[in-house]
Amino acid sequence: MENLLIYFLKANGLIILFYLMYVLFLRKETFFVSNRWYLISGLALSLILPLITFTKTIWIEPTPIPESYDEAIPISYNTIEVPVQENPLDWSLILTTAYAVISILIVIKITFELASFFNKIRKHQKQKETDFTLIHSDTTENPFSFFHYIVINPNRFSKEEFQHILTHESIHVKQKHSIDVLLSKLFCAFFWANPIIWLYRKAILQNLEFIADSETFQQIENKYEYQRTLLKVVTHQHDLSITNQFYQSLIKKRIVMLHTNQSNKRNVWKYATILPLLVGFMLLFQIETVAQVKEVVISKSVTNQIVEFIIDKNTTDEKIKAESEVLKKEYGVDLKISKIKRNVKNEIIALEAKFEDIDKTTGKISIKGEDPIEPIRFFKELKANGKGKMGFDRNNISTVFAKMQSGDENQTIKIKKSDTDETIYIINGKEYSKEEMKDKIVELDGAIEMNEDSKTGKKIMIFKGNSFLSNEPNTVIYLDDQIISEEEMKKIDAEVIKSVDVKKGNIKKEIKIVTKNSSGLTDDTEIYINGKKATKEELDKIEREEIESVNVNNNNGKKSIEIQKRNIKTIQGGSWKDVEREIEMSKAEMEKAKAEIEKAKAEMERNKNTKIIETENGNQSVIYGGNRLKIPGVPSIKIENGKLDIYVNGKKLKNAEDFLTMNHDKIYFLEVTEKGTNENNIVVVKKIEVKTK
Repeated sequence: MENLLIYFLKANGLIILFYLMYVLFLRKETFFVSNRWYLISGLALSLILPLITFTKTIWIEPTPIPESYDEAIPISYNTIEVPVQENPLDWSLILTTAYAVISILIVIKITFELASFFNKIRKHQKQKETDFTLIHSDTTENPFSFFHYIVINPNRFSKEEFQHILTHESIHVKQKHSIDVLLSKLFCAFFWANPIIWLYRKAILQNLEFIADSETFQQIENKYEYQRTLLKVVTHQHDLSITNQFYQSLIKKRIVMLHTNQSNKRNVWKYATILPLLVGFMLLFQIETVAQVKEVVISKSVTNQIVEFIIDKNTTDEKIKAESEVLKKEYGVDLKISKIKRNVKNEIIALEAKFEDIDKTTGKISIKGEDPIEPIRFFKELKANGKGKMGFDRNNISTVFAKMQSGDENQTIKIKKSDTDETIYIINGKEYSKEEMKDKIVELDGAIEMNEDSKTGKKIMIFKGNSFLSNEPNTVIYLDDQIISEEEMKKIDAEVIKSVDVKKGNIKKEIKIVTKNSSGLTDDTEIYINGKKATKEELDKIEREEIESVNVNNNNGKKSIEIQKRNIKTIQGGSWKDVEREIEMSKAEMEKAKAEIEKAKAEMERNKNTKIIETENGNQSVIYGGNRLKIPGVPSIKIENGKLDIYVNGKKLKNAEDFLTMNHDKIYFLEVTEKGTNENNIVVVKKIEVKTK
């Protein structure tokens, strides 16, 4: 806003300067064509010159950092919160908006005048000539022209007067004076508050009439009759301000100019009087002085040193290269500055900075936008024990990230307060929106890097390493040692299941299902049916009701299974009842296995409901496992009735578990307000405050 105001003031100042020089030196000269181009050039230069700046660099000695350097921002786990402040009434915005509205209204008026003109000529007879189109209008009082159209009422003028007017207006058409008229009108729309712009436009229109009068005077024979024609239309005036009118005010000046002697060509020097003033304008207002620190600043204390390199919007590529070489040679830090983008003023608006030291500590910062960057500081502590901190910091931090090669992660996520809560997620190079991440789980195998796009205000979360996105936890399902999908698992008949084993890890989970058929047998297992050696295929053909007994042997590592088929003819006494009893017992085992399957399915369904809750302070809380909540800075919380108090918008939930079913996308505030310890002296959460939109 400030830059726009400065540009506006400079442009208005140049308009005033060009007009004053015209009034003082050129208005009375008969260089009408040259005056035309002077006036048009003045408008164009008033827009262009304020955009041209020159940079003057002053090299200064560096300021030593104090022995006690408290402003260095170490790489830590802290998150910066920017308090939301109520902004006072922005009068500058109100005034700017009001000014813009008036400008728009003037432009709309011009548009209506154009529409009115074309509507007017559409209804009248047209006569096509070589250089123009003649419109005969009985309702037109004052003749006028607009681009290649000439509108005139032939009934009001004699044949000679008609010809004089036609000659005059045709000159307007041939020299395209309508462009000057429209251009001056638009400048009045955008600089309407400057009274000089209206005088400037009047000067342009008047000079155009001088050009047409002068050339008409040279082409006609009866010059007295032409002057009489000018006087004849003095009492009538056309109301469309976008046209070249045969009549304009100050008719006396037009007649005087017809009789003014041609200016001496030596007076052309007057056009050069504007040049010193333009040079002065550039020297006074368009030269920007910037200060550059000569070299890397080192602050020393008794116990440690700090080396730093500051990059601002005016830092040159040569400076960056020189300081990077010093850091690498003297301090073992490989600092690479890339993807540098500059604006028309040669100011840095975007860059990417990465560093890596001899201990394989790395970090990066990325800035994108259209505005000049705020100063960025790279620093490294040089402690005797070699454990000094290093990283980037600036007033408006968007990214601070560092990872130790040893495996210990040391990362800081600092996010500028933004009006938007939209986040872009990047996993393995693919971009996901907030909506696409809904009900999804990120399997994290590496660090997290946070960025912010300064142009859009959107936060960017990058998952490093071999991270991937899934609809559920990374669950591997085995059926008789073969990996199957969840859909295939659902199709398994519980009657054939022998056992189900579920193993849970921090991220991955395994479900092992073993059936009662031969697919669970190893290849070296010998199979005997009724004392005769058989194959797995023959075993699979046996129905459960046919089996009387099964014996499994393991002698010296050699496995065998002996199956005795039931002979119905030999069943006597209670033998058949024994078989039925065995069958009932096996059914009970299968029912138990079926229950385990259903329990595993339920567990998977609960894990599908994992959700990420983003709050206004930039924190991200996660609901996982169906009933667990993880808030940054506190242990995982199990949502259970009677063990946790949850307040939503100041009102306590009767059932804490109701929190799991509410619309979590509307939550903008989530905070632990009361903690305690259990009998094992472990910290537990007792109360949570929640606020929704």
